[in-house]
Amino acid sequence: MCCSRLLVLLVALILPLLSMPVWSEPKEDGFVFSVTVNSAQQLDVVLDRAEDLRELFDPEQHSKIAIVLHGDELQLFQKGNDSSNQSLVERARQLDQDHIIDIKACQTMMRILDIEQSELPSFIEQVPFAPAEIERLEREEGFTRL
Repeated sequence: MCCSRLLVLLVALILPLLSMPVWSEPKEDGFVFSVTVNSAQQLDVVLDRAEDLRELFDPEQHSKIAIVLHGDELQLFQKGNDSSNQSLVERARQLDQDHIIDIKACQTMMRILDIEQSELPSFIEQVPFAPAEIERLEREEGFTRL
């Protein structure tokens, strides 16, 4: 998918979040994004949108956002590759640390890409199979897939 088409898709997915009303009580449910991109630039666009939410999004008043990575973008976080992508990794770490997003990595795709569990940063939660995790979030935690 070309970068401009990815940007249009992400804008279409995130705009509804920006217009959501502010709830007076925390919500238990959330939103889950299934992410498969092929380059640092494409992942950068995803993180740009998450950073845009930083000023508008209070996790205590809005739903949670989970980003499930299950494509080539996992290699961007792999130790050894992370030095060339240091700013990208740090941005993702900060967004996760600020509770803007919860980043998850598919262990099935990690095996396909020959990425060891110890080769990803500790802030990325590893899940056995991305589609099953997305379904679990929908079924058990009330998340909506976007």
